[in-house]
Amino acid sequence: MRFEASAYALEARQVIAELQASRHPIKTVIGENGICEKANNAFRFARMYVAPGKGVPFLSSSDIIGLRPERGNYLSLKTHRLDALKIQPWEVLVSCSGTIGNVSLASPRMSEWAVSQHVIRITASDPDTAGYVAAYLRSRWGRPQLTGMTYGSVVQHIEPHHLTRVLIPDLPAILRIAIGRAFVNAALKRDEANDKLDAADAQLRAVLKLPPIPVLDKGPVVGKICASDWSGRLDASFHCPIARFVEQQLKSSGLPVLNLANDQVTKSIKAVTKFRKRVYVPQGGIPLLSSKQLFQIDPIELKGLARGAHIGDMEEIGLKPNFVMVTCSGTNGRVQIVPAYMEGWGASQDAIRVEGSSDEWAGFIFAWLASEYGQSLVLRHQYGSVITHLDREMLGSVPVPILPDAERKSIATLVLEANRLRDEAWQLEQEALKRLGHEITVV
Repeated sequence: MRFEASAYALEARQVIAELQASRHPIKTVIGENGICEKANNAFRFARMYVAPGKGVPFLSSSDIIGLRPERGNYLSLKTHRLDALKIQPWEVLVSCSGTIGNVSLASPRMSEWAVSQHVIRITASDPDTAGYVAAYLRSRWGRPQLTGMTYGSVVQHIEPHHLTRVLIPDLPAILRIAIGRAFVNAALKRDEANDKLDAADAQLRAVLKLPPIPVLDKGPVVGKICASDWSGRLDASFHCPIARFVEQQLKSSGLPVLNLANDQVTKSIKAVTKFRKRVYVPQGGIPLLSSKQLFQIDPIELKGLARGAHIGDMEEIGLKPNFVMVTCSGTNGRVQIVPAYMEGWGASQDAIRVEGSSDEWAGFIFAWLASEYGQSLVLRHQYGSVITHLDREMLGSVPVPILPDAERKSIATLVLEANRLRDEAWQLEQEALKRLGHEITVV
């Protein structure tokens, strides 16, 4: 009963044919013959945001697939029917508006956080079943079925009842549990990784003994600077009172401070300048990450560069483990440290690559630049009116406090251990997806 051509897309028809030809019985994701109990999404509501610590962390449909889900907004505790918006452990989260088919498995760390009405929550009977459903919906057999159900012209949508028509193989219990448990264990490893990053941030604050950054009142902020402090910049954002406050606190801390570009801190700070023309291939190729995909658990709609045409570009665009990536166009200053599984992938010109003088320094650089202190010093440099930018010289001028070796090593170790756990989580999921594919395609 659908007239949209997307409902009859060749890719979706092909995966359904493969499922029907497989040796396993087929069920639906939910419904009378479903693997899961139910699916629902939240109601529309007025969002009242409050300061951190005074409300419930709130995730958008794009945040659910973040390697470190960002809690940028907090919903007021007075929000109507707040309990109905909260995530329960081991729900399968599926974005259902705008970008369709972002799939995440709600880990214990996300428990009691709130999520928007643009996310469908699938409830399974147990964590292993939830993990299996999440694995399947992220596979090349699940996501095309989700995107084929969309409706709407400008903004695409799907509804919970559409999942009654999404087919899923009913594997033997031992296989289903093995695949699902791999995804559960991967989610737990990412939770542990994010806990270590939080611990690194807390340790950095404790060692620096910097006071909390003051919260500025809403409205215009007036400040004065000496002519000797203008640093060649007339834009008011560069002379942000918060950045100046952090600089003053660093000076008064008594710790030595070096610029990020100093040889003791980094080997290089590189920006992509020559990579322009792109040749894509439909399958395989060199994965090319956008600045947004750098922060996703399993980058969706990932494009592949033709190896023959771009092997010479890898010196400039290629990623290596423990590169610190800083976004430099549009949304500036977001910081990521490259896990081992991204080695040999490429990234676009929208992120600057910072190579620490050692892995230990790379871990510490990430902790500093990702902290609220480092963020204020990075973001003060952005320029532009409609689309803002950073360049590598500006990033290289960001001051970095030089901690005693023991404290710096302790913070860096936490970051590097978190990065190792992310790699282990990825490997678990890829092995599970490979096993799922083998069961579907082998007749």
